[in-house]
Amino acid sequence: MKFFRWLISIIALLLLGFVIGGFVLPGTWETERDVTIRAAPEAVFDYLDSVEGWASWAPLAEVEGTRSGPARGPGATLRWDDDEWGQGEWRITETTPQRRVAYEVLVEDGALVTEGQVTLTPVTEGTRLAWTERGDFGWNPVLAYMALGMERLQGREMEKSLATLAELLATTGR
Repeated sequence: MKFFRWLISIIALLLLGFVIGGFVLPGTWETERDVTIRAAPEAVFDYLDSVEGWASWAPLAEVEGTRSGPARGPGATLRWDDDEWGQGEWRITETTPQRRVAYEVLVEDGALVTEGQVTLTPVTEGTRLAWTERGDFGWNPVLAYMALGMERLQGREMEKSLATLAELLATTGR
């Protein structure tokens, strides 16, 4: 019996340490990936300033939602309420034609917030895209541990999406 009390005490201390550690960790994360695409900035930008454009190459296509706002540019929005993805909204917040698109993602009424931007730079080989995302998981101690791995996890998804965009532009001949 003494052994079980000791074991339960150790487990309780470990769980308490885990929770306290989660509160100490930052709940923020940032990821950046870039790629050079053999296409003019105008052709690339066409896939960045609309919900439909993003849906053709990014994970945005995986969620069933309702599009609202303008067809292109600031205010173009996708809202969803999905069993797998939860409730959320993806919205373009700023654009500079052929140069930059910024967006935000609000999940569960803003409990989780992600801000992102894609910057286009003309280069000899075509267009260099620099895609940055940063997020804030708030004070959730479990999600703070998840934030530690977001650079790797989200970075992998961004790399796949950028490769899909490059392939899409190569096959459309733009």
